[in-house]
Amino acid sequence: MLKLKKIAILTLTATLLLSSNAVTFADEFDDKIQQQTEKISTLENDQKVAQATLNTLEQQIGEIEADVKQVFAEKTTEEEKLNKTNLEIADLKIAIEKRNNQLSEQARDVQLNQTSSNLLEIVLGSDSISEAFGRAIAVTTIVHANNEIIEKQKSDQDKLEELVIESEKRIKLIEEKSQLLKEKQEALVAARLDQEVAINELESMIATEKEQKELYEAQKIEAEKKREAELKAIAEQKAKEEAARQAQAEQQAKEAAQQANNQVTIQTQNKEDSSNITINHSEPASPTSPSTSSGWGLPVSNIFVSSTFGWRSNPWGTGAADLHDGIDLVGSSGTPIYASRAGTVVEVSYHSSAGNHVIIDHGDGYYSYYLHLSSFSVSVGQSVSQGTVVGGMGTTGNSTGVHLHFGVSTSLWSNFVDPAPLLGI
Repeated sequence: MLKLKKIAILTLTATLLLSSNAVTFADEFDDKIQQQTEKISTLENDQKVAQATLNTLEQQIGEIEADVKQVFAEKTTEEEKLNKTNLEIADLKIAIEKRNNQLSEQARDVQLNQTSSNLLEIVLGSDSISEAFGRAIAVTTIVHANNEIIEKQKSDQDKLEELVIESEKRIKLIEEKSQLLKEKQEALVAARLDQEVAINELESMIATEKEQKELYEAQKIEAEKKREAELKAIAEQKAKEEAARQAQAEQQAKEAAQQANNQVTIQTQNKEDSSNITINHSEPASPTSPSTSSGWGLPVSNIFVSSTFGWRSNPWGTGAADLHDGIDLVGSSGTPIYASRAGTVVEVSYHSSAGNHVIIDHGDGYYSYYLHLSSFSVSVGQSVSQGTVVGGMGTTGNSTGVHLHFGVSTSLWSNFVDPAPLLGI
């Protein structure tokens, strides 16, 4: 009973280890998901800041564009004024040129007529002194009027030229301002484009991090499903082992009861028979006879299979499927383990996984394996016959309870085959 309790404790420990590992595994995914959430939150905040900066740039660009339009409108107005002034200047130059020609002719005539003789002739030719005086005044008036016209034309021309210079200066200033505004506008547009690129990069990063988060969430779900499947498989394996042990216990109880009945019968016969009866108290015969036509015998007296040959969930909860390269037969610690066939012992050793183990070479290409033994009864190089005790059942090595791992292969430690058909089970 104590041994069965120990087996149960070991099995429970393995289950708890699996649960602990599974929970830790799930927690790791929770941590990764939380980290992704924080990354996404940080990137989204950066995106908001970048978008706010972009909005500010858009507003500044809009203001600059309005200023540029205003400056261009002013420049257009000044250019129109300049063109109008240039037309006026052109017209005025033509008029001035004509007046200059006319004044030149008049001035020439006046100069020619202003000689003493001519002036005297004009005075003398007058009918009266008043007429002579009037003629002299008229000539003087004409010359004076022409001089005023010339001065006025000159003044107008100077003024127009000043207007042209002023207008040209204003246009130059407007052009310089336009150039500065254009450069500022280009800088803002470049900044906006950079900001848009940054926002696109952030959006791409956010999308990537979200995909990674979804991947972790999917992996977590898959890990939880796998954990549940592994826990279920271990529970089923545990139940199977428990059923096998229960069947073994029942078989042992039945055999003990039968042995007690046999003892009572023998004692009764001893009392009734006055003659001396010799009773054979030898151990039950080992399974030296093959169970099947294959020639293989049973490695234990009573067969209780807890795990068959083939793929199964790792009993230690590693999360991977393992190829179980033999069959597990449960029993109590120290149960005799028999050589399934005659052969030569080629290995008697200990391994962290196989525990105490014995390997027999049967000479026909087959090897038999006896793992997790509590003790050895043979040595390397020893020839054994079918049914020879090779050791006692145990739980050494990578084992969760007392049992025999029995295997058969066609090469040493490789090419394992299912031993169940060879044993007829």
